[in-house]
Formats: sequence, structure tokens, C-alpha cells
Amino acid sequence: MSKSFWRPTDDQRRTILLMEALGLIHDLGKMSDRFLESQEPPKPNEPNVEYKNTLLSDPRTINTYKNHTSIPQDPSAKFVQKILNQDATTPCAFSEREDLTELLKEIELIWIAEQYSFAELMPLLTNAGLVKQSNWNGVVGKSMQPGLLVGYLHGIAHIEKEGDPDQHKQPYHKVFRATPFGNEEQISTGNSKELNFKLWKLLPKSYFVYIYELTTILQILPLATIKEITTSQRSEWLEQMMVLMKRGLADNRRPHNEISLWDWGYTVATFTKAAAVYIFKNGWLPDVENLPFCTLRINLDILDRYTHSDKISDLLGIQQVLNDRFKGVQTLLEETYAFGNQFYRDETGAYYLLPAIFDCIEQTALREEIQALFPSDLRPQIYFSYPPTTAGYLDNDKSRSRELVAEPRKKALNQESINADNNLYLFETEWKEGRPRNAEICTVCGMRPVGYPRHGSQPEVEKTLSVWAKEEKGKQRQICRVCLDRRGRRSEQWINDGLQQTIWTDEVADDNGHLALFVGKLGLEGWLDGTLLSTIQVTSTTTKNPSPARLYRIAETARAFWKKVTDELMPNVIGQFSFRLELYPERDSNLEDLGDYHAYDLGIDGVILSVVWDKPRKRFLTTDNLNYFAAQLLDTPDNLVHKLKGKTFQILEPSIFLKSSQKKAEITIKEVSKTAGYQPAISLLTEPSLCLMLIPADKALKLAHQVKAEYEQQMERVRDRFPLNIGIVFCKRRTPIRTVLEAGRAMLNLSGQFDMTEGKGWEGWRLMQKECSGGFVKLQFDNGITWNIPVVTGDSNKKDDWYPRLYQGDRWEQKQPKHACDLAVRNPKIPPDKGAKLWVRPSRFDFEFLDSTARRFEIYYDENGRRPRHTRPFYLEDLDRFDTLWEILKKLETSQRHQVIYTIEATRETWYGQDEQESLTDSVFSQFVTDTLANATWTKDYRKWTDIPLDQRQQLIDAGVRGELADLAELHMEILKER
Repeated sequence: MSKSFWRPTDDQRRTILLMEALGLIHDLGKMSDRFLESQEPPKPNEPNVEYKNTLLSDPRTINTYKNHTSIPQDPSAKFVQKILNQDATTPCAFSEREDLTELLKEIELIWIAEQYSFAELMPLLTNAGLVKQSNWNGVVGKSMQPGLLVGYLHGIAHIEKEGDPDQHKQPYHKVFRATPFGNEEQISTGNSKELNFKLWKLLPKSYFVYIYELTTILQILPLATIKEITTSQRSEWLEQMMVLMKRGLADNRRPHNEISLWDWGYTVATFTKAAAVYIFKNGWLPDVENLPFCTLRINLDILDRYTHSDKISDLLGIQQVLNDRFKGVQTLLEETYAFGNQFYRDETGAYYLLPAIFDCIEQTALREEIQALFPSDLRPQIYFSYPPTTAGYLDNDKSRSRELVAEPRKKALNQESINADNNLYLFETEWKEGRPRNAEICTVCGMRPVGYPRHGSQPEVEKTLSVWAKEEKGKQRQICRVCLDRRGRRSEQWINDGLQQTIWTDEVADDNGHLALFVGKLGLEGWLDGTLLSTIQVTSTTTKNPSPARLYRIAETARAFWKKVTDELMPNVIGQFSFRLELYPERDSNLEDLGDYHAYDLGIDGVILSVVWDKPRKRFLTTDNLNYFAAQLLDTPDNLVHKLKGKTFQILEPSIFLKSSQKKAEITIKEVSKTAGYQPAISLLTEPSLCLMLIPADKALKLAHQVKAEYEQQMERVRDRFPLNIGIVFCKRRTPIRTVLEAGRAMLNLSGQFDMTEGKGWEGWRLMQKECSGGFVKLQFDNGITWNIPVVTGDSNKKDDWYPRLYQGDRWEQKQPKHACDLAVRNPKIPPDKGAKLWVRPSRFDFEFLDSTARRFEIYYDENGRRPRHTRPFYLEDLDRFDTLWEILKKLETSQRHQVIYTIEATRETWYGQDEQESLTDSVFSQFVTDTLANATWTKDYRKWTDIPLDQRQQLIDAGVRGELADLAELHMEILKER
């Protein structure tokens, strides 16, 4: 492997990592309640609170400044004199924590033969203009380049505080932090007796008192251990800093209160790190505006790799390998070589900001070293962006921030996946007597020969494999030893981690033996490149700019949304299954041929029970939904302990493609006991734009409702241009995972294509009614959808002039953003197809039941996001309407429901054949649907058709005409088995 690329020395590496830390904490003076007080709007007859947030160290105690040389008219000397003459009565950041200056004095670095402490660099870190004042050597005897560099890059990453700096400041007793989409959360300030619960969980219990949130956080930040950033503890230290720094604000003013001190600091730290690397290789630039940056993208279509797996254990094995290897790349680039930081990661791979210091040969060498970290069947594509983006370009034109992530990501999405080479002639040495004509390829990776590597043929590969991943076992299961090892390792890890989660689809399945793939997608198109930031108004003539810190914040907010879904919403909806069973066989049972941590089937009275063999503990663990299994035996789960104890059963090797199940052994169960419960769900992917998880089918709709509610809570102000799409793929419990994932992947195209120039992905809705009350604007559209958009800030005392702005215009080309309160309602006197439209990116919902593997091919969306089935997909808002309709339909007996829906759909087919669209506008067919529903035998709460409220009757008729009643029946009666 080539090693021909430059890398920093150990001393340089240490300095680079400390420069990263310096960039991270450069504006930490804002982590203070006094900072929030100083930003308050002026009060009559009250003096303003003064606070110097830019002085994190006391210059009056630092020899570099105390012993400076005063040079008349020199800007450097004037700056030094200014900070030394700071009014002693004015509180400064260094006084907010007693040990701050001394801590910063202890952290030292060597910069090109000059020694600095953090304390002497601190005063320079938020002054972007100081870098052009060149006589620092004459004034303080040092170049001060590290501090000047961070100060300049502070300006590059800057959020450009558009608008009047004195407008929209928040009062100290009511300060809110926001997301990039306008959702606000109050910061605990002053003598607030209501301790912010999120903060309370982060603090030692000694801090459970009246709370000054930001000042309290400053006290507990792990600044005394900053040097850990140069050690193997770097990631843990950064994690601690991230959790706490996210609570701070980079700006108090609305609408700039969306950037946290972590977003702000990490962005500056990332630029600083890359810039320091460049300078160590090439020297200090006369003009730092010419500092060149590039994006290193490490791309792998992760979903595509997942779809190569027929078994969930294979998929999770691949997931574990990829997570480990991408983490290995992060360690290599961020710590071992300290070239730069990962700035973004999603289902397409990882993106790093690096200095543009590598020529073609060096790029090739680094590419090879990174790819060597991955196994050959999971090897990513690696690209360096070109041409480089300079600091000056980013400073002068914030829109060029899209060159850092958005444009490289777009290229990754447009590239075809490159599959591993499955040419078996590459493995000629695997056969003792030459490659046989019928040589088989591993059914998992599709690359290596079955049983690879043959014992003794590849020592380097074999030493990475578990001892139980033997050649013969691989051949029995028609996979290579590498994939066998991945499968077993994931099973072993699951057992050793305590069994509180599951990795088995049979356990995820509901009591009917059905499971669901939940597919969630946030429409980040137009946000990651900053285009849609132009819809957020700052002043009458100014909109938000796409600074690097803002784009980072957008991506991380979307990631946090899905993390909340998987960590909080999903567990609450799914709940816990009460127990598993441990089955202990008789000691004399012949179990030597069983694979460690391998999955088997037990044949019990003609019913299959899924188990895994935990060889070290000599037990089988059930991996089935025991409610479903007991129901097949016409029994209850609690009786299984008695039913299985002392009985003799066959152990079967599960069937695989083209191979039926095989008997492995016969065992007698000596002891049966219950273990603790588990959460029946498997998270597959959680990235800014995507979330995929396997859940019980009967919980899927409830989870969809919960996710929709959370989306409306967080994104309501921008829902017109930031859609949420939810797809649910239902299937039987032993449907090949490859089939399920291919169906889920197809559902990612729910929203169709997106193009701001041509208006693709946008729909024109007409506003029928508008009502303003209680801090909300209620918008009713011609398609029956109603939105309630918040138009006040988090404290409800101020109008939100910034976020709730929607495009309105007769045509896409004529659209203009208007505040929700100012939208024009359609004039009822003009024709229905005339008048201004509201242009929205609709959120959608779809589902499919894979009653056969071929059904997945019916999931197809055109460029407008429509399927051949005319009802699909639905608007996400239809979930609530469908709930109402189903509650009404349940007032019919099951047979009546089937009869009504069959009559409507059979008549539609008879009257219109393939031209189903005609039925949607035919008044005769509408009357037929009305009569069919009216003549049904309504029971329970409704004794007759006219007992149903008029508006709900009309909803039923409309749904019947559109064919949605058939969809409802399929969903609730056929899939979810409701009655």
C-alpha cells in the first residue's frame, strides 16, 4: 500500500488538535446568563447590563499583553491597549468562572517555533479583522497567528446577523432558543423555579437549585480536560462538550436564535483544523483569504448494500461492519492524521472538510488507505471535490457554502452504485484442484466463493474470523466464512448486550405474524443547499443566508428529529414484550454440530419455534413472538414453560433459497425458564433525511400518527416547504428482508422529483378559507386539507414575522413569499380553476402489503410522486380523516363492510374498466355510492344512514367515489386483521 502523502509530525498533530479545541470554545463567553441580560432590549429609566463576552481570559494577568510595546497609530497596539484598559467594573467572560483564566494559561501549544497559551490567544478569537494588522511581532513579540487565524475563520463560518442589531432582542426573563424551522424552547434564566428537565438530567444533583442555565453550564463544562482532545479520549470529550454547548445561544435576537454555541463552535473548529493542516504543510499565507478547502466524500449506497441481505442477521452484520469501518475512517482522518473533521453523514456516506493540500498521487494514496479499512464487498467510492473553495470566496458569498456538502452529496446521489467484483477467477487458489465449473458464490455478499477462505489458504483473512466460522459450516449454509462470521458476531453481541433489544424479525412480528417496515423521509432538498433559507424573512428586504453554521444546524436538527422518533416515540408506541424463554437441553444431547450463536427452528407439534443456540451457556433462546407461537398451538404464552419442559423435539436448520430445512439433531428439554422482556423493534437507519425501522405491523399506524404529530409540533411553520413522507411496507414474518427493503427503498420516491426552477415537487393548492385566532392561522384548502400554522413566537407575545411565509401566485414563475396572515383567499365568484395558488411541497403517506415477493414491483412513483393506483399515495393529513372513516365503518358488521366495498369497486370496474379516473367525476357513480352506503345495514351506534352526521356522510361518499374505502378495508381488515 502506498504511503506517499504528507502527514503532520506528532508535535504538529498535537497543535492541530489543540487548535481544533481553540476554535470550538472561541465564543464561549456567550455561555452566560449575564450575556443574555446584556442583550435585553433597553428599559426606560434602567441602565443596560454591561458584559464583555469576547474576553474569556484576563489580559491584565497575561505577560504577553502586560509587557507589550506601544507603537503609535499601530492597530495592533491600539487593540492591546483597549483590552488592557477595559473598565474594571465591567463584567467579562473570564469572571463568570473563577478558574477560567488559569485553566487557559495551562494549555499550551507550539506554533511554528512559537509557544502560546490558550489564555493569550483568547482575546483575538472573535475579531475577524485583526488578521490584516501585521505588526504583532513588533507589539507583543509574537506573530499571534493561531489567534488571528481563528478570528478570521470566525468570520467565515459566521451566520451573518442580517438586519438591525438592536431589533428583536429578547428580554432576559423570556429567552428562547429556536430550531432552523422556527420551533422555540425557553431557556431557564434568573430565579426561575421551574428547572428545565432536559438540563436537570445533565447536571450533578448539587445544582438542583434556582437555576441560571447558561452560567451553570459554563461551570461544569469539562474545560480542565481540554488536553484530552489530543488523546484517544477525544471523541468522549467532544461528546461531553456537545451535550452542554447545545444549550447555549450564538445570538439572542430573533430569528438568529437558531444557532447553538455547539453548531457555531464546531463549525469554526472544523475550519480551523483544516486551515492549520494547510499552514503546517505550506506555511503561513500572506493573504489568508486564499486558504483552500475541499470536501472528501466517502460514498457507499448503504441501502443498496442492505438489500443484498436475505436474512436480518446478515443485514445487521453488514450494518455493524459499516458502522465500525466508518468510525475507523473518522478516527484516521480526525485523530491519527488530524486532517479535518466529518461535517456531514447520511445514507450516502460521510463528508469531511479538508485542506486542499493533496496532489493526484497523494489523493490516490489516501484513497487506498481509507478503502483498505473496508472489506472488499463493502468498499466505498472516494472523491475529492474540485476546484477547491477558498476562505475568501466563502466569506464574500455565503451561497458558496453549498459547495461543502450539498453539491458533493448531489453528485453522490446521481452516481451509480459500484458493486464488488464477483469474478470467481480472482479466487483460483481457493480450489485445491482448480476451479470447478459449478463453483458457487456466497448468497450474502455475492462476491466470495462459498466457504471462503479455504482452511490455510488465506491466513491474514482467517485470523480476523471467529473460531466457529469454519469452512464446512459456511458450505452448509451456502455462504462464505466472512459473511458467516458477520452473522454470528451480531448474534453473539446481542446475547452479550443483555437481550433487551431484538435482532430477529420473528420477534418483531405482531400476534398475527405480520411486521412492518416504517420508512420516514424529511424533504431536505432545498434546505441543505440553503436555497429555501431565502423564504425566512429577516427584514422587508433581507432573508437568511446559507452560512456553514446554519447548514450544519439544519442537518443536525433533522437528525435529532429522527433520533427522538427512534429513542422516544417508537419505544412508547411499541412497548415491551414481557418475556423470552430459555430452553436448557439434557447434558447428553448431541449438540456438537450446532453453530455458535446460530439460529435454528424447533419442530414442536407441527409448529416451528425460532431459537438461537447460545453455546457458552448451553441454552437455546427463543426468538419468536410467543403470543403468535402459542396461538398456533391453541395455547397461551404462560403455559409454554410447562408444555415444553421434558419434551423431545427436532432441531432444524432453517430453509434457505433452493434448500429446504434439514434436521440437525434431536433434543430433550430439561429446564425451561423465563427471561426479561424486550422491545420488539429493529432500527435500520437514522440519518438526517431518512429513518427506517422494523416494527410490529399492528403498531405501525399508531407510530405514523405519533411521528406526524411530532412533525407538526416541530415543523408546522415551514410545513409548506419541508415535507414529511411516511411509507409503511407490511409483510409476513418470514418475508425475505431483501424484498422488504427493496419495497421500502421504492417508497423513498414518494415526493417525486424536486426542482426549484421548474417547480417540480410543488403543488398548487387554492386557499378557500383563512381564520386568524389564538396565535394561529387556520388555512382551509380546496382539497379538504386544513392547516393550523403558528404565527407567534414561543412566548406567544410577539408576531412571528420570519418563518410562516408561503409561496403564492397564479403560476410557479410568479410566486412570491407571503406571511400566512397576509395570504389571499380565493374569490368564490371566479371559476374554480382560476385565481392565485399556494405552492406547497405536500407531505405524503403510502402503504403496501407484500402478500408475495413480486408485489414490491408495484411500488412505483412518477416524477410527480404518483403511483399507477389512482388513490396512492395519500396526503399525510389524510391519516386523521382515515381514522374517522374507519371508526364509522366499524359500525357496520364485518360482512356488511365487505359487501358495501365490493359492490362499489365491482361496479366501478364494470362501468369504467381501465378508465377509473372517469368515475371520480361522474355524478351518476357518486349517487350510486351514496345509495349503496345509505342502504347498508347500520348497527351499533348508528341505526340508520341519516344518524351519521352530515359532514361525515359526505366524507364517506367522497372516499367511496375515490376508492379509498377499499384501501381502508385492505389496511385494517386484511393486513391488521381488525374486525
